[in-house]
Amino acid sequence: MEKGSIYGVALGPGDPELITLKALKCLQRVDVIFYPTTLNSKGQKSSMAMRVLKYLELDEAKLRPVEVAMKYDRTEVNRTYHHLANECITLCKQGKNVAVVSEGDISFYSTFAYLIDDIKQAQLNYEMIPGVPAFILGGSLGKLPVCTQNDKVLVLPQVDDEAALARYTQENETVVLMKVSKVKKWIASFIEAQQLSFFYGEYMGTDKEFTCNSIALLKERRIPYFSIIIIKR
Repeated sequence: MEKGSIYGVALGPGDPELITLKALKCLQRVDVIFYPTTLNSKGQKSSMAMRVLKYLELDEAKLRPVEVAMKYDRTEVNRTYHHLANECITLCKQGKNVAVVSEGDISFYSTFAYLIDDIKQAQLNYEMIPGVPAFILGGSLGKLPVCTQNDKVLVLPQVDDEAALARYTQENETVVLMKVSKVKKWIASFIEAQQLSFFYGEYMGTDKEFTCNSIALLKERRIPYFSIIIIKR
């Protein structure tokens, strides 16, 4: 039996119309699509990826959720990724073509990165289909250039404290902070004190989208997990 292939497919930052044509054609063609879902504190499941997949009107029979724990301790999450890799490998050896989708870009803080070693060890074919990362959408929504000419851009998944962020903003023209919820207690006061310009966005590309470049408005936000901030020096 001929083996199938595994595809890491980027869905883009949340707006279903920002998925690439290549990604859409791949999702229409494959036999199985794995997508991430999370469980909130109330025990309710949610999935940004599923919102995009439903909009694309794909065959729901081939959609399979993968519950990913939202925890800083990676032990359980790593077990989930290893199990997902094994499922993909088994299906692929049965001749199925399998896609694993991620929000944003497939090589930028993506679930698929954690599957690659297992896929390589199984000596199977895989392909990664890129997409639009959230901070690029942020630049467009904020109507500002993320960078020009020789600007240095630093993208941070998190930052330890105000002193570290102050150093980063002095050393780079643009700093993108991906997980703003971790610094929500002090980020607004920091930007105000440093007199920096910024763009803040949450749930970008969805019906829950909120954006601003106002300190007063930023101070009012609860700042959820799905948020970014672009700070300009």
